[in-house]
Amino acid sequence: METEPNQIPEKDYNIIEENSSRLNISTGISKIIYKYNEFLTKHSQRRCLDKNSNDRINIEKENRAFLEEYWEVYQFITYWYGYYLNEGIGGDRDEKKAIKLFKQVANKNVSGAQLRYAFSFVKNNSLNRRDLSEFITYLSKSANNNNNKAQYEFGKLYYFGNLVSKDKEQGKKFLILALKMITQKR
Repeated sequence: METEPNQIPEKDYNIIEENSSRLNISTGISKIIYKYNEFLTKHSQRRCLDKNSNDRINIEKENRAFLEEYWEVYQFITYWYGYYLNEGIGGDRDEKKAIKLFKQVANKNVSGAQLRYAFSFVKNNSLNRRDLSEFITYLSKSANNNNNKAQYEFGKLYYFGNLVSKDKEQGKKFLILALKMITQKR
């Protein structure tokens, strides 16, 4: 479900610089970008290691420390911090804080956060009527922002008429989009 960019687009450098300044973070933008890229590399590497290995545990703690320090600087760092909190990677699990962070960056159009925020309303494979609207809204946003997991889930909802009015054509549209996204990644 990790669908966020693997590098910071150049157009976002100003955002990082402004946020760093506002937060009185003295680390320069080039160092933050370097640390973010290092985080992404280590995040990927940790998956190849045994869950209980010291190397993996150390990588997760280092990554968590980076995220805790810089989560307010850039929306994708905020997303990853929420991810680590939600999964309990490199430290204690804090689902409530993770959900707040997912909502914050979901409203900045981060598709992975939109998907995770949508699914935060699903408890024990059920969804109460009050949360249905938020779930559909954020799942739709994520699907329309090309998140293949969201497209698949959204397509299933419409195709089978679960939680929404049955619309096989709309369902097929999103299921096909999801399939195209998956095959393009290979």
